[in-house]
Parts: sequence; structure tokens; C-alpha cells
Amino acid sequence: MRTVKVKCIKRYSDIKLKKIVEVGDILEVDDERAEHLIQEGVAEITKGTEKAAGKEKG
Repeated sequence: MRTVKVKCIKRYSDIKLKKIVEVGDILEVDDERAEHLIQEGVAEITKGTEKAAGKEKG
């Protein structure tokens, strides 16, 4: 499974990490976890990851 870097855009309590994630924190998570965090509105994919993902697909 591929890992993705996401940037926290909203402070939240991460149950899996058992800690508070602050705005601006960068997390390296799997695709499924990244999608979940984005759906919840607490994270966004970092710019560098988007470029890397494009290279892997193309």
C-alpha cells in the first residue's frame, strides 16, 4: 500500500495515533487513511505528494 503525506488543516484528536494533531502538522499515512482524513475535513494532500502521485500513475 502506498503512503501519502497529508497536512492537517484543522486541529483534531487522532484515535489511531492517540494524540492531538495540530494545524500544520504533516502526517505520512496510507491511501485509505488519507482519504478518510480528507473526507472528515481535517487534512489535505501536500503539494509534493500530488506531484509524486502523478509520476507514479503516468
